[in-house]
Amino acid sequence: MLALSWMGVLSNHVRSTCLVMARNSKGRSMDHYDGLNPGIFFDAAATAQLVVTPDLRIVAANKRYCALLGRQPRDLIGYKVFEAFPANPDDPESSAEAALTASIEAVVATGKEQQMPLRQHDVREADGRYATRYWRVLNSPIFADDAQPDKVTHIIHTAEDVTRNTLGERADAARQRAAMRGAELSYFELDPVSGRLIRSPQLDALFGFDPNDTNDTNDAVEPFLERFHADDRIEARAEIERVARTIGADLHLNSRIILPDGTMRWVIGRGESVRDPDTQTVRIVGIVLDVTAIRENEARLSEALAARDLMIAEVNHRVKNSLQMVTSILNLEGTATVDPAARASLRAATARVNAVAAIHASLYEDEDVNSVWIDRYLKRLTTHLRLSLSSDARGLQITYDAESIRLDTDRAVSLSLAVNELVTNSFKHAYGPEDDGTVTITLRRADKNMILLEVADDGTGPGADRASSDAKSSGLGQRLIAGMAASLDGTIEQDQTNGWRTRILFPE
Repeated sequence: MLALSWMGVLSNHVRSTCLVMARNSKGRSMDHYDGLNPGIFFDAAATAQLVVTPDLRIVAANKRYCALLGRQPRDLIGYKVFEAFPANPDDPESSAEAALTASIEAVVATGKEQQMPLRQHDVREADGRYATRYWRVLNSPIFADDAQPDKVTHIIHTAEDVTRNTLGERADAARQRAAMRGAELSYFELDPVSGRLIRSPQLDALFGFDPNDTNDTNDAVEPFLERFHADDRIEARAEIERVARTIGADLHLNSRIILPDGTMRWVIGRGESVRDPDTQTVRIVGIVLDVTAIRENEARLSEALAARDLMIAEVNHRVKNSLQMVTSILNLEGTATVDPAARASLRAATARVNAVAAIHASLYEDEDVNSVWIDRYLKRLTTHLRLSLSSDARGLQITYDAESIRLDTDRAVSLSLAVNELVTNSFKHAYGPEDDGTVTITLRRADKNMILLEVADDGTGPGADRASSDAKSSGLGQRLIAGMAASLDGTIEQDQTNGWRTRILFPE
């Protein structure tokens, strides 16, 4: 640090600098002052000013600046600006140093003054706490080197403290936003430290207090908090404490209040925290709205939805029972039929009806009556197909591998019918009477929100003649598969590598 007096620094180090000095920004010589000490002009300035070098080292500070910042010249001269005024450690996003450095560099590079945008830079007080400060700054060039008249040797740093106006504007803006949110209904302003509550008469009425009788509340927030439901009170206090810790934090309250007559009301509170321009303390401003009618409508709607779901579940149960009755009748008909072709047709019809019945059984057992977990359903369908298609004379197996995917009822029915037909076709066409083999069902998500269903067998039956073999039959199975794929908005691919493989790709 330079061990020089205030006037000595001014006179000896930057004698011409402190006056706009030996040469001002317009280049006019100013070296004649009738014997007056230049420091007189500097200290008489009505604005707060520092003189700094291009590397931000302070060489002079006028009385106005020292008074504004609560510093003595010895606390500033010889130090760099941000050594004398370090950033607030609780404000990790502070960028004042970088902004001032960039402005000074621009002054040095261009030789022109730079007006900096409004910026926050907190100042450490004598007790070690940081006070919020907002500054408007002008940096002006000084040309004090006669040998290099175009070289910026120093910079006059003129600072205007606009904290009060800035905080006042922000507090007013917060109040206006709160008023706009609720058309000034149940407006409040809370000092979270003292617990003092300024509010509109509507807030008193909402909480069951007489707006004309201040004895009930004495401008305190506590009587209002006591009317919060016991289960909501702790959460409300915690939310107020959270918002009070950070300027600009949003307040969100969703609570119940109990009025003196026992009536319960649902309320929501919305607001934000601001800093009082006079006291620098935190205030929370906002509104409280009565949303009881909305909550009651939501409850009635939930009850109606629950009743609807119960009714749909009952319908699914009855449909399942009816379809199972149909499958029983078809089984009886198939048992009584002598014609092998008719028996096979009845057996196929039974499998199709059972596939649909299994969907409705899944819907009845699930909490969601409008969709099913298709992986769980495929487990049920696979068990049924094993029982209905296998016989003691054949060693054929069915396996499945399915991701947890939920499908709505209509698409689940289409998918189940497609699986039923594909597995049935494999049993019918891929294997001989004495063959062993496995039919594999795979369901998984593919790229771009698509789902892939794959049914493959390892049979060595008709192979390349599978299509012609199908053609010799009624062809109903193939038409059903094509129709189900279309209802899923899907596409079909088939190949004959190591057996027969069918893929249906459809959007999720």
